[in-house]
Amino acid sequence: MPRIELLRSAPFRLATAFGVALTGCTIIIFAFIYWQIVRLERERIGAYLALEAVQAAQEPIGQLLAELQFRQAADLHHVSYSALYDRDNKRLIGNITAVPTDLPVDCKPHRLDHPPQVDQSGPTTSLPVMLVACRRADGGMVVLGRELDEVVALRGVMRHALLLGLVPTVILALLVGAFLSSRALRRVRMLQQTIGRIMRGNLHERLQTYGRRDDLDRLSERINQMLDEIEHLLSEVRSIGDNIAHDLRTPLSVVRVKLERATIATDLKTASDMSRGALADLDKAFSIITALLRITEIENQSQADGMSEVNLAELAAEIFDLYEPLAEAKGIHMTASCDTAIEIRGDRHLLLEAVANLVDNAIKFTPPGGHVCIAALREGQTPLIRVSDTGPGIDETERNDVTKRFYRSDKSRHVPGHGLGLSIVVAIAKRHEFQLRMSDNKPGMIFDLVCQAPYG
Repeated sequence: MPRIELLRSAPFRLATAFGVALTGCTIIIFAFIYWQIVRLERERIGAYLALEAVQAAQEPIGQLLAELQFRQAADLHHVSYSALYDRDNKRLIGNITAVPTDLPVDCKPHRLDHPPQVDQSGPTTSLPVMLVACRRADGGMVVLGRELDEVVALRGVMRHALLLGLVPTVILALLVGAFLSSRALRRVRMLQQTIGRIMRGNLHERLQTYGRRDDLDRLSERINQMLDEIEHLLSEVRSIGDNIAHDLRTPLSVVRVKLERATIATDLKTASDMSRGALADLDKAFSIITALLRITEIENQSQADGMSEVNLAELAAEIFDLYEPLAEAKGIHMTASCDTAIEIRGDRHLLLEAVANLVDNAIKFTPPGGHVCIAALREGQTPLIRVSDTGPGIDETERNDVTKRFYRSDKSRHVPGHGLGLSIVVAIAKRHEFQLRMSDNKPGMIFDLVCQAPYG
């Protein structure tokens, strides 16, 4: 794998960012631990010095002088400060030559960044100190203190530990990032190769998934679904082109023959009849083109356009009033069941068109004496419009095909039409995210326009 490609990869950049974040978090944690330990150490030293100073301020002068002398002798590392002053601030014993002016005499510990002035027996470093000054009953003053050398040493230990911990942590994060980047790039490269083959025309190939349900697997599944839909649409386009050529060739050939005969007809009535027949065949061809354009218009229309509250009971009743005279003229008994007020959100004009196509098909294929019913109802919480008939029905093996454009089963070839009615219904259902469901009415068919998402 090229090194530049690895360094530019998103997983490696993510690992680097994780390493930087981990470094920052480690520094913050170490700083917090250092602050807590230093604070506790200072409090411990201060509490010890304050207790010792209070006790020293209460002891007799002779005993105190002996203790301070012993304290200085025992200070082998020269880290302690001690001094005793009389009421005139004259030093009686100790290594502090002058009491710091900013040191309060309150028997409480105070941290000073600069050590006080000392004689030869005092500490020689310039480390910060902790001092306590306490007033005696005789007016004298006791000053005790200690260098914060342990705190300074602790700071060095923490810095050393931080460096020792950070370096391997950052290196490990980068190595892990490089390893994960290599694996991710290998999968990405395989996806790129597969997509390249698909772009070269192999639409049957699909991206490989590994069952890990990670981001790449989910992305591959989505792309595969998109490819399935593209392949389906391309297949429909090819099929539509063939069907359009087949369905338009016959009426156009007939029109041509009729017009030829009209041109050689000897009397005006024959020529006029042939011309009217040619116009009727052209109207049939135009109706096919209009239906195809209507399907395209519905599919390309924005889903939010024309949406409003639609009462399914009122819509079914309106369709019933429109088609009941046509059914009666054909000797078909038509009924409606629209008592319940069911509201959904949709495009009223498109829903009217879809239900009208279903009812028109039901009346068209139902023989005289049959029955057609339109109903607005609920199945559980799901609203739907149901159109049922007692016609010849549709074989179960053909139910997926009848929604395709120009498809006509053998049972319906004697009925006038061009096989686009159910295609329009399916296009309207997809736009509303509805479902067109078919089932057997024994005899006949039941078409349900199902609202999959309940409303109201």
